[in-house]
Amino acid sequence: IGEVGDGDVLNDKPGMTYAYYQQVKRGTTPKNAPTFVAPKAEPKAEKWRCLVCGWIYDPAIGDPDGGIKPGTRFEDIPAGWVCPVCGAKKDQFEKVTE
Repeated sequence: IGEVGDGDVLNDKPGMTYAYYQQVKRGTTPKNAPTFVAPKAEPKAEKWRCLVCGWIYDPAIGDPDGGIKPGTRFEDIPAGWVCPVCGAKKDQFEKVTE
């Protein structure tokens, strides 16, 4: 318990909060700390196999030659996209289960 006797504003920069420390300074909280929050696990990207030729669509790679950027989920690929190997339509792919 204390009493504030005096105070001044030193500059117009925002103060360093705990959130700022974690987000900007990349400070971490030890796992045994009471304020530790486990990071959410990223869902694993699903791969898709062409039923005609067996080519695998991997979202991490995408299809740069077909205009599909890395990180694009299969569900987000335009309906007119076709397999880069055999030309099969998007509905000719199945989800790969590992």
